[in-house]
Amino acid sequence: MKITLIRKDYYNKSHMSIMTIDRFIQRIKFDTKDGGVSGLRWFVDMNTDEPGVKYWNMHKLARVYPAVWLHREKDDTYTMKEFNNLVVLDVNNLDGSGAVEKVKKTVRCLPSTLAAFMGSSGRSVKILVAVATAKGVEPRTVDDATAFYRRAYQLASNIYNSILPYPITQRDVSGSLLPLDTATHEAFSFRMTLDEQPYYNSKAAPIIVPEMMDEDMIAHPASTEKVEDTITTITDEKALLREAITTERISRNTQRLIDFLCSRFEFRYNTVFSYAEYRPIHSHAAFRPVDERSRNSFAMDARLAGIDVWDKDINRFVTSNKVKSYSPIHEYLSKAYGKWDRKDHIRALARTVPNNNPHWEDWFYTWFLGMVAQWMGRASNYGNSTAPLLISRQGYNKSTFCKSLIPDKLQWGYLDNLLLGEKKAVLQAMSQMLLINLDEFNSISPSIQQGFLKNVIQLANVKIKRPYGRHVEVFPRLASFIATANVTDILADPSGCRRFIGVELTGPIRIAHHINHEQLYAQAVEAILDEGEQYWFDTDQTALIMESNRRFQMHQPVEQLFFEYFEVCDSEQQGEYLTAAAVMANIKSKAGSIAGNANLMSFGRWLANLDGIRHRRSNQGTQYLLKRKDA
Repeated sequence: MKITLIRKDYYNKSHMSIMTIDRFIQRIKFDTKDGGVSGLRWFVDMNTDEPGVKYWNMHKLARVYPAVWLHREKDDTYTMKEFNNLVVLDVNNLDGSGAVEKVKKTVRCLPSTLAAFMGSSGRSVKILVAVATAKGVEPRTVDDATAFYRRAYQLASNIYNSILPYPITQRDVSGSLLPLDTATHEAFSFRMTLDEQPYYNSKAAPIIVPEMMDEDMIAHPASTEKVEDTITTITDEKALLREAITTERISRNTQRLIDFLCSRFEFRYNTVFSYAEYRPIHSHAAFRPVDERSRNSFAMDARLAGIDVWDKDINRFVTSNKVKSYSPIHEYLSKAYGKWDRKDHIRALARTVPNNNPHWEDWFYTWFLGMVAQWMGRASNYGNSTAPLLISRQGYNKSTFCKSLIPDKLQWGYLDNLLLGEKKAVLQAMSQMLLINLDEFNSISPSIQQGFLKNVIQLANVKIKRPYGRHVEVFPRLASFIATANVTDILADPSGCRRFIGVELTGPIRIAHHINHEQLYAQAVEAILDEGEQYWFDTDQTALIMESNRRFQMHQPVEQLFFEYFEVCDSEQQGEYLTAAAVMANIKSKAGSIAGNANLMSFGRWLANLDGIRHRRSNQGTQYLLKRKDA
């Protein structure tokens, strides 16, 4: 069995491809090469409350025609080469992957289900149903195939409606399979999709479609008696099907409670802070968290209205998928998406920071895209592990600049007083904040720089236990970092300096009276989704950053004294191999108290990162090839 896929390019030119149904099922386990389906799903998630908003790159997703194997003529028209005896059913407006999997699991009970998989939006299921004529003769003409498809579609819709927990979305199949006009696109096809675990039964038993349909059955597609009679003629697995028909029903009392609450309040579940929010219906007041006091008030009001409920019933409702999910981040970015005026606002903002680093604008641009990609959930394998470090004396508007990067509507996500010593608070902030400013970076101890901070700044997700929680949970990381300092010798870890973009200001930052945040984020979202721009630093860029950061490294006295007594060499005839401990002991013996109380591990890391130094492993540890200046 072969199906047809048709895609239109930027110039509205059609491109057709043919593949077997087996190949198609394997193909949808992976996204398109440009991530088109993932981009669409992200866009849909952000625009649930924006009717009429269309995904810009929809044309990149091919339309799939499972019912027919088409042939393209020289005049760019299409003819039917073969009818596949398949109809497409849709279950739309599903709330999350749980509902999708529930539909897929349910339709497995019917032997006529050839395939079931998630639709391109991520909120629907496409069901391919095998059908056959009563005489076993395949339709040969477009008119015969169209007439048969209508009867088969109606019969299949009725059968599947009777067992599904959600209704079949009715397609308008009154048109013809050919020619490929707009109506046909909607009625007999669907967009290319993605489902890592589609259901597929290559030996599906077809529904036998009679020559004439029962008019009463067509007029009343929900007639359970008619549907059950038809199901009985299809399979002997009657007990299994009758069990599937018995769907879950919400109790009358619970339904009354939901109706009571929804008639008075608007609810949403804040996915950033993991709690439900509410406000009076038809009100423009701010949403408030559903706390213990409000839950008790809801329960009391419901009981006074004659509904026998408890506060736990309220909690089950507001934390369930019956309440729509809401992300203030996605809402903001989705409203900005598609509004970019094609000017480079991000680099223009970088230019308000006066400095002599020739790479600063490009580095800031990449970091800014990384921050937005982190919010969008695009940096799922690696966190935004680089942070700008603004260095100058006080009064140069560094903290004001950092805060101005976040728009007013998202200022709840800006944090500048994080205590790195409280590790649990740091991890929680990384899962809920948007931008963390490590203000006064020079006050962070070298041990925290080299240990905890170096680790958390590169995390892709965080593992924490919520207050009163019973187990550790994994949360996606949201926050990116930025930092400010008043001194130049600031970076304590040579190997960790690649985590920061040190830039020394030559003058105060020019803080604009009004930053066009909409354009900033419109540019960033389009660069990530549509342009596919890089939002991380590659190996070459990282090497440049590390080289630039050398001037900001913190040096112990013993490190500064090193060059008084030793130099790096590449010849064993000129030098000798020494351990870091031996080198430090030699320096201290000659410099005395001037060398200070140096940390051997820190000195060893510094020594290992010197340019051009050669080393070898021995039973004494790592040894470095050095030349004594007094030799």
